[in-house]
Amino acid sequence: MSASFAFNADLRSLKQIRRFITDAASNIGARRDSIDDIVYAANELISNAITYGYGGQAGPIWVDVWNDGDSLCVRICDAAPAFNPLNVPLPRNLIGRGQQRAGGLGLFLSRHLLDDLQHRVLPQGGNELILVKWNAF
Repeated sequence: MSASFAFNADLRSLKQIRRFITDAASNIGARRDSIDDIVYAANELISNAITYGYGGQAGPIWVDVWNDGDSLCVRICDAAPAFNPLNVPLPRNLIGRGQQRAGGLGLFLSRHLLDDLQHRVLPQGGNELILVKWNAF
């Protein structure tokens, strides 16, 4: 069973996207803790695509939710310039003494909340991210 929806690349769409993923994952029986992790990661990755990928310009975001055996999967596609979040180095020191700052940890947290994160550049351009949470049911 799967669910798909298209959204506008707009930060105001994030609440609707989070709700869509939560409802779709709940409908296929995923556990709440797995849903929370994948929704947080998806929110961070989509917000980066909107902010940096599209740079404030209009564009589509497609989201699919399904289960693959005992795994909860979310596919996020966009038409923004190619960008692989797996190529961003993880921070060595998360917070140094007196160096606390807001932001900049979304990719780090997303990668740690997921059991698998895959990226590929789409043939027509844009990006596809597959987010996977194992033992989610």
